[in-house]
Amino acid sequence: MTSIFILLFLATLAWFWMNSIRAKEIAMQASAAACKEIQAQFLDQTASLKKIRLIRNKNGRLGFQRTYGFDFSRDRENRLKGLVMINGLIVSQVLLDEDSGATIL
Repeated sequence: MTSIFILLFLATLAWFWMNSIRAKEIAMQASAAACKEIQAQFLDQTASLKKIRLIRNKNGRLGFQRTYGFDFSRDRENRLKGLVMINGLIVSQVLLDEDSGATIL
């Protein structure tokens, strides 16, 4: 009986790890696309996990909301911050911090 729980725990851990890798790939693609859309340079070519929390989706089911941060530059001198929020594996928001104010894509 204990071995079933251990296997179930390991399977859940493996699923979470693979799901997190896929979410990070999606965040990097969304970050790069947002930078391309505003003609900015996507710095470091990566996004880092800032926050993860449980949320309910439109159907009322529990899921993860992950927030990834990334850096970009419009003038190749100033480093600006951006955020990508992913609900499950769907991009819900991309926020870009600019001198003129935040841009939401």
